[in-house]
Amino acid sequence: MVSTLWDVPGIQSHGTLEFLERSLGPICVYNDCGQTLYASQSFLHLLQAATEDVDFFRYFQSESTPQVVLEALWKLALQGKVVDFVAKTRDDQQPLECSLKFNAEANSIFCVAKKTEPDESVPRRVEADERSLTVFDHHMATALVRQDGTMIKCNQQLHELLKTNEHETLFLDDLICPDDRQIDADLRQKLLDGTIHSYTVEKRFTTRNNEIIWTNVRVSLAEVDDRKHRQQRYFMVLLEDITESRNVYNALVRTEEKWKAFVLNSPCLFIQTSHTGQIIYVSSAVERLLGYSEAELLGRHVTELLHPNHFNEFELVLQLWISGVQSSQPEIECWWRTKSGRWVALFLQGQTFPSALKFDGVVLSGYDITDRKCLEMELKASEERFRSLMLNIPGAVFRCNSTYTMAFINDGIEAITGYPASALVNNQMQSFLSLVYPDDMAIIKDSLVQTVLDRHRCSIEYRIIHASGRIRWVFERKQGVFDQNGNLLWLDGVLLDITDRKQAEAELHRYQTVNQARLQSPELGRSNALEGLPEGITTANANMVD
Repeated sequence: MVSTLWDVPGIQSHGTLEFLERSLGPICVYNDCGQTLYASQSFLHLLQAATEDVDFFRYFQSESTPQVVLEALWKLALQGKVVDFVAKTRDDQQPLECSLKFNAEANSIFCVAKKTEPDESVPRRVEADERSLTVFDHHMATALVRQDGTMIKCNQQLHELLKTNEHETLFLDDLICPDDRQIDADLRQKLLDGTIHSYTVEKRFTTRNNEIIWTNVRVSLAEVDDRKHRQQRYFMVLLEDITESRNVYNALVRTEEKWKAFVLNSPCLFIQTSHTGQIIYVSSAVERLLGYSEAELLGRHVTELLHPNHFNEFELVLQLWISGVQSSQPEIECWWRTKSGRWVALFLQGQTFPSALKFDGVVLSGYDITDRKCLEMELKASEERFRSLMLNIPGAVFRCNSTYTMAFINDGIEAITGYPASALVNNQMQSFLSLVYPDDMAIIKDSLVQTVLDRHRCSIEYRIIHASGRIRWVFERKQGVFDQNGNLLWLDGVLLDITDRKQAEAELHRYQTVNQARLQSPELGRSNALEGLPEGITTANANMVD
């Protein structure tokens, strides 16, 4: 087995290492970030610098090799390509030929440098500069531009981006949208003055097919020696197409503007709280509804404005919103105190922020329901009054359709029919018409026709069959309710038990008939004529005889 160099006996002695150091050519080893791992003495002597000063991006950056060029060269080297470039020493600006090569096993880049001979400096520099223009072929459009705007060199990516061809002479400014041509004039002058080394701006370009594209333009200054040994300064321009991201950004801006307009003009209020319930944002609707300015509410706990009766309920719901727990009550209605001291009712919903935003607060959205709440309270009071009336009114109150199917009937019906209201509503156990005495059905039918045709109140008397089997008399008064087309919606009415009255009337009629017959016979005495009559009827007839 062949021994490695470092296995040779004595190879690592101090003297041997000094000999190898002197024998090595100018070479420097960098890590993948461009920091110096090792630099030979000849490399440091050539660059006229110390080890701590020869980091790749620190030493080689200059006007002729700006940062963007060095970054592109470095990326190509990391991809395994051998990259040659021309640089200059810091002190005496002597031209250097440099080469980068990546060693995958060591995860390092080796840089070999040598001094360029005077008679070879110009052509090699031009060749190296041409090679440096190709380092952007893999992803970015690149151009070398004179100060008058004439493009002297560009890559294929630029032609593809601007839809130009390699046979036309290009003036880069002619392709820039007119409104964007002067936005970097000051930066360009600072670049020429040496106060900055590069700058980046966003510009719109008009392609040859009249399409507007957004680009990220990065400009640096490059010095190139021409063949007459004169230094010329050019602009190194890199164009990155950002049209898609710009369109997304513009869409987000428009969406944000719409949401801002919505929040500012919405009748709904929005309150943003921290996870502890402190108010950190309120919309303008809060001041309209509650009277407080934003400055008066920021930092206060949201529950300070609640009615005491709703404090515990709101605290529970707030914790459920903050924790993200799904609740059976995702919203709440509660009363809030305004600045003037009156109370308004608000309907509120809470929503936590998406976890990606890393904000654990809650946004409360809501609207004013004070009018509705007042109406509900008035309705409740009215219902209480109606319920009290229903409990104390004699007889029964009902609502039914044209077939007497009861939609509503109060509990008074049980005293009249012997059946509870629940048995008759919607014919649950018994239909009302089944209680009507068969001989009196015609009375109900005629009254229905009269009610529909005349649209007046209708009063009738008829018999029903009590749950006990006895015959009872009822008085019914009803009126139809119609829609705008004249169609019957329902019938509202009352029922009264008039059995006692009917019985009294029948007794009176019978005794009046008997009394009249007896009065027509003179031999019958007064006492006989009135015998057997009820006290009230007897008194009435006695007065009639007298």
